Amino acid sequence: MSLAIEGFVGPSRRKVAIRRDAEDYVIVLQPEDLVLFRNSSATALRKACNFLRWEVVSDTVPEANDPTSW
Repeated sequence: MSLAIEGFVGPSRRKVAIRRDAEDYVIVLQPEDLVLFRNSSATALRKACNFLRWEVVSDTVPEANDPTSW
C-alpha cells in the first residue's frame, strides 16, 4: 500500500555523493563507490537526487550562483 501525502518528505532511501568525473558529473552510491548516473550538469543531478529522495552526503561541485560553495 502506498501512502501519498502532499508535502510529506520521508527518510532518504540512499546515501550518494556528487562529484566531477573527467568532463561530466556523476552520482556515486556510498559507501560502495558505484556510479549510478552521469550528466554534464551537476544541478540536474542534484534535482534527480532530490526527486529520488537520496541523501547527498558529499557534494564536491561548487554552485556557480553560491560563492560560499567555492
